Amino acid sequence: MEQNCSRKVTFEEALVIVDELVLAKIGRHLSEAEIIILKGTWNDCDYEEIAENSPYSLNYLQRRLAPQLWDVLSATIGNGERVYKKNLRDLLKVVTPKKYHTPSTSNVKQVLPPDNFVQITGGQPPNISSFYGRTQELVHLKELVTKQRCISLIGMPGVGKSTLAAKLIAELSVESQPSFDYFIWKSVSHAPLVQDLVTELIELIQPVEPSSCLPEYTQARITMLIKQLQSRRCLIVLDEFDALYQKNNFEQQLEYRTFFRRLVEEQHQSCLLLTGRVFPNEFDSLIRAKRPIQYLKIKGLDTDAAMQLLAAQGLTNPQKCHHLIKTYSGNPLELETVGERINYFFAGDTEIFFKNQTTFVSDELEAVLDKMFSQVLSDIQRQIMIHLANEIDSNSQSVSFLKLLTNINQKQETFVSTSELVKALEKLERLSLLESIKHPITKEISFTLQPVIKKYILTDPQGLVHTSDAFPTLANAS
Repeated sequence: MEQNCSRKVTFEEALVIVDELVLAKIGRHLSEAEIIILKGTWNDCDYEEIAENSPYSLNYLQRRLAPQLWDVLSATIGNGERVYKKNLRDLLKVVTPKKYHTPSTSNVKQVLPPDNFVQITGGQPPNISSFYGRTQELVHLKELVTKQRCISLIGMPGVGKSTLAAKLIAELSVESQPSFDYFIWKSVSHAPLVQDLVTELIELIQPVEPSSCLPEYTQARITMLIKQLQSRRCLIVLDEFDALYQKNNFEQQLEYRTFFRRLVEEQHQSCLLLTGRVFPNEFDSLIRAKRPIQYLKIKGLDTDAAMQLLAAQGLTNPQKCHHLIKTYSGNPLELETVGERINYFFAGDTEIFFKNQTTFVSDELEAVLDKMFSQVLSDIQRQIMIHLANEIDSNSQSVSFLKLLTNINQKQETFVSTSELVKALEKLERLSLLESIKHPITKEISFTLQPVIKKYILTDPQGLVHTSDAFPTLANAS
């Protein structure tokens, strides 16, 4: 025994054991990206080296995936100790010999999973231990995933799209008669190539041995994936899928357009669930053609759920909490952010906070708005946003379409046609940058902005909003 235990442990041996422990703990195997991090760590590589030798970005591996991986490993092999990059190899060397050299347990009855056990593979969904509300959305989604081949959850950063998708999987996976055989979670924020994503999905559903047997061309691999989706009921979540359309690679965008079109149009019994900020224009033709695809715009939490979230942070003053919920439109991330700041800077006293009231813009939302105003919005779209911010700040009211059309043409040096304004407003609403309100009696449509977006426009923190003097910044933005 001592001689055997002193032999050198290989990474492959350690990986088998860790994968078994992770599967037993959280019900899924390690993903390809997680294995890449583990192997790089085992070989004493830094994150830059690991990223260079992988299809994933440095930011995705180091900042997004690695912290989640260390959390999982701390709960499985840590034995009360926090697992991180520097001590991982030592801990693996301790765990592996124990597994390989324990006495025989052949006389112990093997515990098998129940017949309806469903495994989540491919990646780690967000934590849902603190989940509030969304009862109606979950009921609606459970019905849709059995009828549609593609569903897209659209909404502002932090509104809870990914968390809602994770909650849906959690509830579907414990049903007595699950609707799906496989649940696959993939973050595509790093915008992988189409062929790489298709290959990974194939390997997650039914690995091809040897891998050299995979077809050479992308379309043939998509055909293989669709055949798998025909024989197995899969719910595949592609988290942050709109990143696939944000690269300046036109050829790659065309390939993804074909990929999604085939998954929607060809017959199979699986469902693709997409989360992102924007519903791609390319999907409109599929909806008009009555294909089995649908998108849901996810808004903030209802008042009761948002009150529960704030109460969990120790904020219980009903009047003040209602004001916060209205200011941040029930956005869970924004509410959590302001709650943390009230607790940290104001000792949790909402009375003191409101005596020094301000509107916070989270780093996540500010980064999105920076990109919108610097790279995405046209001149007319930018002017609409600035005009709405100024009007709402002055009058605290939404702005009607007709008033907007009149005022924009008074401000603009060149005439803006009605069709140009309509298309600009449609794009802004699609980007979740403004909200429309239809009068219940007159049916007149008007537009408004969330307070946090109005605050960003009026303060213009990076100088990206007001690129001309046509609409000066209001100095009294709180």
